[in-house]
Amino acid sequence: GPLSHLYGQIVTSCFLDTILVPLCTWLYLATLIASTIIGTRLFRHPSSNVPRHRRFRDSKTTQEVETNEPAAGDGIPQRTKSHKALSILYYLLLLAQILMCVLEIVRLSITHLGVGLLPFTLVVLITAAAVRFTKGLRGRIYAWRYLNLALWVALAVTNGVKIAQETKEGTGSRKGSKYPEADEITDVAVMIGVYAVLALLEITLSVWELKRMAL
Repeated sequence: GPLSHLYGQIVTSCFLDTILVPLCTWLYLATLIASTIIGTRLFRHPSSNVPRHRRFRDSKTTQEVETNEPAAGDGIPQRTKSHKALSILYYLLLLAQILMCVLEIVRLSITHLGVGLLPFTLVVLITAAAVRFTKGLRGRIYAWRYLNLALWVALAVTNGVKIAQETKEGTGSRKGSKYPEADEITDVAVMIGVYAVLALLEITLSVWELKRMAL
């Protein structure tokens, strides 16, 4: 069962890596598919009740908005530079997170502890990066910004539960192995921090983009 025989109230590592942590990745992928179907239908058949000029405005991508921005006057160019800088930081953090996931999987494998379904996290990280880079395939994925934000929050929470349960087991467990418990807790804690920053960046970038698209 999911409860450890040695620690009656502690969730086992197998349960954490096979069910709990990958749960939000499965939900993200399933919701992403549904949102793509909905968004594609809305994109092809916009509501006749929406004025034509409004439809055009809603369908504009951030890239198109930035291209048509005025070159001077109200500080817009400076905000564009800030947006690009935050976008670069966003993708760098995603790359760092992918490398951290690879590191965790490799170290768990070397220690013969099993990786569960953790590789799914890699798939989702790459997918989320692609979704943002393509701006939800240029508007064809319904509510993609909210999906990405929910993903970062969910991954931070589930990994937080994981680190809490592993802390209860004690940082001295697996001492002397190739991947001590203390090292895994440190790695997961760093990943939680990165997920939190990604969530903040997702909010900041989304608010900026939605404001620009509303102009």
